Amino acid sequence: MGLNRRIVLLAIVIAAVTASGLLASGAFAAVTNTGLAGSPLDYSTATHWRHGTGNMTRPPWQGNVTVTSEQAATIVSGAVKALQIGEVKDGGSVWMVSIKYNDKVVMTVLLGKLNTPTSGDALKAVQDSIGRGWSAGEPKQHGFTYNVPIVDANGNAVGNIRVDGRTGDITAGF
Repeated sequence: MGLNRRIVLLAIVIAAVTASGLLASGAFAAVTNTGLAGSPLDYSTATHWRHGTGNMTRPPWQGNVTVTSEQAATIVSGAVKALQIGEVKDGGSVWMVSIKYNDKVVMTVLLGKLNTPTSGDALKAVQDSIGRGWSAGEPKQHGFTYNVPIVDANGNAVGNIRVDGRTGDITAGF
């Protein structure tokens, strides 16, 4: 195939791609044009739209939640005393120590292998941390669930325990 023929084919391809893009934008404008000035979509009644910024935010949750934030913190504070250490798993560069409540995993503590090179070291570190005292932090509501941070004696969050805001039950899993 000659050089001139390749150049002509390339020019045709470029023209076709450009034309299809222009036609698509024209068709979109025709479909969305309402004849009114401004945006064809009315965001004036939306509680989740910040006018002028283009940012979407979630409205305050107004679901059927019967548990308050304070109650979620109290539930987890009571559960902290009954937490048990589960098994230690290798997660590559970290040890994953499961924390159980009523024989269900409710949280996992991650420990780097630089400071805890063996699974036994990871297990002992979690036991020592629990022995020094864990407490419930400030709950954060996400839909029907409260995520309650577990804080160690040094003030560091070691994980979260979830509370179902409808029933007050501690949720197993992650």
